[in-house]
Amino acid sequence: MWIKPRTWKRTATVAVAAVLTAFALSSTTVAADELVDMARQLGVSELRAGVMLHDVETSYMNPLLALPESIDPNKWQNLSLEILFRPPDSDWMRWIGSPRIGLETSLNFVGKESYARLSSVWHLPILDTPFFYEPMLGATVHDGILRNAPPGRRNLGCRFLFQYGFNLGVDLSDTTTLMMTVEHSSHLWLCGADVNDGINRAGIRMGFKLD
Repeated sequence: MWIKPRTWKRTATVAVAAVLTAFALSSTTVAADELVDMARQLGVSELRAGVMLHDVETSYMNPLLALPESIDPNKWQNLSLEILFRPPDSDWMRWIGSPRIGLETSLNFVGKESYARLSSVWHLPILDTPFFYEPMLGATVHDGILRNAPPGRRNLGCRFLFQYGFNLGVDLSDTTTLMMTVEHSSHLWLCGADVNDGINRAGIRMGFKLD
């Protein structure tokens, strides 16, 4: 059963208000400081939130390069909320570059595909500058259509999809970041070539560091 767009809008509005309120209170109240300390103890490294363009088209050869003609202002349809956790302190994690673990939810305002994502996020500073690059690799679970999608919707084939993408950002301060995010999700033809439309999203997000 599909959730009505109005319900998504109401959910997204409440989520944004909750995130903004939490960030505002964190600098003014003792209770919020205690919540931040608790989050740190649970391994939370950073909180991120922003808006994403839904259904951005890309080239077949480069699924992370958005085609300019597909960047439509009416496609700002997704609210992105992400928690980044510190990497476990182990030789194996250091061997693969100590990526942080990202847990994201993306809510679509107009009843299209929403999803949850679990991924590894590698943070790579760009020389001696405040800029950074973050490749991501993981998996998503979505509420979209698998087969026989109507016009304007995508055949996604599998409920669980592979995900990869990147963040390109800048440290605005010791505790705040701003980034452009591009993501691609598909099943890499494991569920049939005729139902692998995939989903691409691109957007702007802000991050609030806890450590």
